[in-house]
Amino acid sequence: MAHYDSQPNTLGAADDGAGIAAMLETARAIKQGEPLQNDVIFLMTDGEEYGLYGAKAFLKHPWAKEVGVIVNVEARGNSGPSMTFEISPENGWVIEQFAKAAPYPIANSLAYEVYRKMPNDTDFTVFRKEGYAGVNSAFVDGFVHYHKLTDSPENMDKNSLQHHGSNMLALARHFGNIPLENTKAADKVFFNPIGTWLVHYPAWQTIVWVILASVLLTIVFIVGLKRKAFTVLQVAGSFMLYLLLIAIVAGLFIPLNAFVTGFLPYTHSHNGVYGSDSFFIAYLLLALGLFMLLTWLALRWVRLFALLVGVYLVWFALLLVVLFIVPSVSYLFLFPLLFCLAGSLVVLVNDLHRREEVCWQYVTVILLALLPAIFIVFPIVKLLFVVFALQMPVAMVAVLLLLLGLAVPLLVVLERSFSWRFLPLLPLLLLLAGAVHTMQPVAGEEPTAERPLHSHVSYYLNTDTNKAFWASAFTQTDDWNQQFFPNPTTAPLSGIYPMAARDYLKNEAETIDLQAPVAELVQEVPIGTERFLQLKLSSPAGGAHMEVILQPQHPDDIIEANLNGEALPLQPIKTDTTTFYLVRVHGLPVSKEVMLDVKLSKNSKLNLLLYDQTIGLPAQLIRQPRPNYVVPEQGRDSNLTIVRKSYSF
Repeated sequence: MAHYDSQPNTLGAADDGAGIAAMLETARAIKQGEPLQNDVIFLMTDGEEYGLYGAKAFLKHPWAKEVGVIVNVEARGNSGPSMTFEISPENGWVIEQFAKAAPYPIANSLAYEVYRKMPNDTDFTVFRKEGYAGVNSAFVDGFVHYHKLTDSPENMDKNSLQHHGSNMLALARHFGNIPLENTKAADKVFFNPIGTWLVHYPAWQTIVWVILASVLLTIVFIVGLKRKAFTVLQVAGSFMLYLLLIAIVAGLFIPLNAFVTGFLPYTHSHNGVYGSDSFFIAYLLLALGLFMLLTWLALRWVRLFALLVGVYLVWFALLLVVLFIVPSVSYLFLFPLLFCLAGSLVVLVNDLHRREEVCWQYVTVILLALLPAIFIVFPIVKLLFVVFALQMPVAMVAVLLLLLGLAVPLLVVLERSFSWRFLPLLPLLLLLAGAVHTMQPVAGEEPTAERPLHSHVSYYLNTDTNKAFWASAFTQTDDWNQQFFPNPTTAPLSGIYPMAARDYLKNEAETIDLQAPVAELVQEVPIGTERFLQLKLSSPAGGAHMEVILQPQHPDDIIEANLNGEALPLQPIKTDTTTFYLVRVHGLPVSKEVMLDVKLSKNSKLNLLLYDQTIGLPAQLIRQPRPNYVVPEQGRDSNLTIVRKSYSF
């Protein structure tokens, strides 16, 4: 399954043209091979971006009852690996088959748990809620192109497309040749320890690993005390000291990030940045330099292994918290801690920590013990920055600091190897490199045709009052859209939508003669104590969408409505004075007409506000044409012409 529609201001090559392309190639390859035991349905849906309409419609098809497993592909960017971020509940069987069949499986329990608690929806959501089994995959890098005009075939990473296709074909062949009657099993813990190697095990085994970690932590603590590597008081102080280090470094990134974003031209924080990888490296260097500098200061007061055991206690505390809240995510803290504890035990038992000169055995042991943490945690650090970028880099920094805490022995070796006259030369050089490296991506955000800025503006016309205005969801204008806001105000769109509450940047606009949407009464039939109206809604201007606001004469009047024969799940929007019902008609048919049936109390009048939505701005009102370094901002309220007309029945 994939969807072939896209948002209004994008080409949709990655989201979700890549999914459709992978499906077409998979179909071609399957037809050339041996027949499969099961049928494969290639479901190409429409209307995903506006309301998952195609997926919901398929549930009414007879074939929907025969579906055993679903493979859905999506995109939240235009590059990166195809990551399976969502799996159906009771995922044990699905994970086992996915790991067996997919040539490049990338998935983890963390993404699974996080996404299931988020409000985001895809076509897969419709089937998951109905109890179907399956997997949902997407590539998420290149977020700055998501739902933008730059989501074009030329900008899409072909390796990402290949990853989609390779996994899809393999899964289609695998599920096509096995029984699909029993696709539910107890949840498993799963993650990629290295590359695309997918480890999975029953969730109940987690408690066994936690007990082992508890025993190992106790042994390390006892051996360390006997070897006089630390004292109980030093470890207790180090526990608090490490938390303080995390708070200081992560906290500093809040003003630091605000300072950096202040230099970016016209950046909307939710959009991502073009130089995401460069910003990641810069912030990585800055966080590493700050942590090493503060660690250098801390080790003037506490012993190295006292600080390290304090780090272990923080990790163990986090492990216990995660174990009780989301047990399947415990792997993230469990295995890095286990291996580092084992490495520390080897160091303490062999007295390698006592040697004044750093020996290769010491470095080898701590490096090998740290490798699982690097392979398991660092990809999460990178993923957090890919997902949030400069919108919330503190999340990435916090997880990075947890990883650096385990790496303290190795970082100390590196710092002392590059020290000069007892000065922490390496941390200072890292801070300098991070600062210099930050300047490069900042300069790279300057708008060009290849890296355009995203400009938000729409035109609203109320034909009842003969007034019009420009509106933008952002208070900061840019070099192009400032032409529409010479004397702006900030207020809700109440001149168009009576229940509007969100503030927009607004400016009066010239009123032009645009065709208004039409509501015609086809028939009116009294039915007992109720009144039945059949209305034909049309868009003479050929709009893409419509909106309808139904306002009964009395707030307690009951309204039932059908659109082209489909019952509408109306939800009342109540204000201090009245009640509204909002209906969105996404994707008008070729005729640009729909039939609306309304049932209400017999003696009640109905006020109807009808809105015509056309993609694009009125050309005659644009004094300065949009240059090639400006593209419309993403979203369903951007780059639109909205015309309102009221009717009463």
